[in-house]
Amino acid sequence: MKSKDTLSPEAREALLLEWLDAVHGGEMTEGQLLRRVRKEVLDMNQSRYADLAGVSRRTLSDIERDTGQQTVSVLNRVYRPLGLKTGLVLRRR
Repeated sequence: MKSKDTLSPEAREALLLEWLDAVHGGEMTEGQLLRRVRKEVLDMNQSRYADLAGVSRRTLSDIERDTGQQTVSVLNRVYRPLGLKTGLVLRRR
């Protein structure tokens, strides 16, 4: 993968769409997606991203590890900086 500093906005969006397809295909969890985007695209540590999203670092960590029982409201706060929100997805295509 190219350095995050050299990725164009279009390449970043294509990467996000690729990872979203992996989530929908069951190859990646939502928490894994969030962690990869935070680290590999945004180059942010958990504390900085948690502040941006308005959640605690612990909550962000739990989401990235796919643990805990977060509300839809909290999940939407965490995904909002990425232009995403939680929603219904068909379990089978």
